[in-house]
Amino acid sequence: MNSELHLLVADDEPIIRRKVCLMLQDKFCIDQADTAKTARDAAKKRYDAIILDIVFPDGNGIEICREIKERDPHSTVLVSSSMETVDAWNEAFAAGADGYLEKRELLSLDPRKIAVMIENLVERNRLRRQAEELSRRQAELLSVLSHDVRAPFQTLLGTIELLRRTNEPSTTASGIETLYQCAKDQLAFINSLLELLRLESGAAGLRSFPVDVNLPVNQCIQGLRILASAKEISFQTDLAGDLPKIQGDIGRISQLVNNLVSNAIKFTPGGGLVKTVTRAITRDGRPGVEIRVEDSGVGIKTAERDRIFQRFHRGRAKGTNGEKGSGLGLSICKEIMQLHGGTLEADRRKPHGTVMTAWFPARVPCMDAARTDSCTDLKILDRSIGGARGRIDCGPDFVSN
Repeated sequence: MNSELHLLVADDEPIIRRKVCLMLQDKFCIDQADTAKTARDAAKKRYDAIILDIVFPDGNGIEICREIKERDPHSTVLVSSSMETVDAWNEAFAAGADGYLEKRELLSLDPRKIAVMIENLVERNRLRRQAEELSRRQAELLSVLSHDVRAPFQTLLGTIELLRRTNEPSTTASGIETLYQCAKDQLAFINSLLELLRLESGAAGLRSFPVDVNLPVNQCIQGLRILASAKEISFQTDLAGDLPKIQGDIGRISQLVNNLVSNAIKFTPGGGLVKTVTRAITRDGRPGVEIRVEDSGVGIKTAERDRIFQRFHRGRAKGTNGEKGSGLGLSICKEIMQLHGGTLEADRRKPHGTVMTAWFPARVPCMDAARTDSCTDLKILDRSIGGARGRIDCGPDFVSN
């Protein structure tokens, strides 16, 4: 359990606040609030736990507890009061409090017991939040699988049935083509879905080595030129020399670039332009490397900009030539960037087009390779909820927006 949990002590009595701070300051980072108003304002921040009095000169702690729990049911709130009645207990727990401490108990108990109780309540709420999020994701997955997997297979079965009933060569050829396209789309969707689930599981670390990002960028661009040529799209590159190396998985970086450039091609009409840029750039005082993919395509609506990285979101169902996507490509890209400690952002170009920017922190040399791997694995395990990650080929069929 983290020994640096952040605790808010909200009580109008200075002696109570001072005593609690003295008791728990070795285990928690503590802030204080002395009125109902300051308690309300402070509680809007992300505290791991709040010890909340009931009676304030300007308000009621029960109402504050109810507001906190309505805003975040998984926050941890302990009510502390000199009111030693069953009614006070009932009101506190009805408002969602995780515990009730009478002030004489709060001031007389062994501080270690209070600290353990708070830590256990925080951990319980964290696990509840995690379980509910997992349940929500499972429900979302089942809903999508029911629609996006079952419906196309119904088309496959219908097409196969028609093929069984006809002997016309032209009809047969058309049916086979429909069958092939449906099967191809489904395989791409299933592969993308499995890939995203592997990334989100976080069970295996990246195959992390010092990487010059120009290498995977060049490889992906060369492989995708044929797609651009088929739509008569101009390809431009502006790759900076002497880039600092990043610590990353070259396969995942290739997958990222492949998805971003393929999406740019997909949503750029014939005769348009796709440009890929790399450069060294510092963000928030941290040196790093930026990969930017620009296109002159249909762009992203402002209302959709914050949603395009969500799983299964399809802002535009088809590309300019009717290309289809699974709604998973950008979600996969976002996961890849998070695993590398970087960022992925989308912006609309004026008057048209899209700019996708991936930023990687530059490599910080460790004492030895073992330490580097350990640092990476710890970051991955911290995000883990179980499962296993594997490697699959990254190709245009896995691309979606």
